[in-house]
Amino acid sequence: MALALLSTLPLGGCVALLGAGAGGGAVAYVENGGVANYYAYYPVSLSTASRGTQAAFQQMNIRYNGMIQKSANEAIVEGTTNRGQTARVTLTSMATDVTKVNIRIGTFGDRAESLQFQHLLSQQLGAAASAVAPSGTVPSPSMNTENANQSEGQQTIPLQ
Repeated sequence: MALALLSTLPLGGCVALLGAGAGGGAVAYVENGGVANYYAYYPVSLSTASRGTQAAFQQMNIRYNGMIQKSANEAIVEGTTNRGQTARVTLTSMATDVTKVNIRIGTFGDRAESLQFQHLLSQQLGAAASAVAPSGTVPSPSMNTENANQSEGQQTIPLQ
């Protein structure tokens, strides 16, 4: 029994291949230690992405709890699902008209709801999601080192 449990431990950081569409675009999936995040890039400003996020929350019956403006280039929008799970969307301005939208629903990430959110957000914004940042965009230098450290060792797989 213990051997069976120990043999599954190395699988904790595995990345699963997933396939789905999000508003005609693509979404990337990141798994780090069993926690799944779904993100995409949209050709809109951070404020437009924030308004779209709130509208997508409303369509999904996610109660909007508020927004924290961490910096001029980063904001976090939080809500609560009908099942009591936290929905956290991190918006990062990559350029004037490019925003990275990262969502995690629940403790470990809910694939179906996260992809539904990205699809609805694409509809709200009238723009297709992209799993890859447009060329020439780089993360803001004001991003804190905690976020930079979290991305180390993570792998991304575009969803199609």
